[in-house]
Amino acid sequence: MTRSRSRLLYIAAVLVSGIAVGFLVRLNPDWRQASLPPVIWPLAISLVVDLFVGQLAARGRAEPLTMNDRLVAVIGAGLIVTLMTTL
Repeated sequence: MTRSRSRLLYIAAVLVSGIAVGFLVRLNPDWRQASLPPVIWPLAISLVVDLFVGQLAARGRAEPLTMNDRLVAVIGAGLIVTLMTTL
């Protein structure tokens, strides 16, 4: 199955956000005790990017995201954050 450019950009953006959150939490270890755990932060970023891609898809400028795209991106970003903050 081939993936469209918008889907690949979505997955890449969420994975990069996981790396960025991991670096930020490593620089500021107190953030691990936040009321919302850092592993959830890429989910919020995913929501924003998903809404943007959804608007583009509604206009016919991009393909809509599938649940598999969302799953790969969010689980991947969560694993990246977890690994970066625990190692």
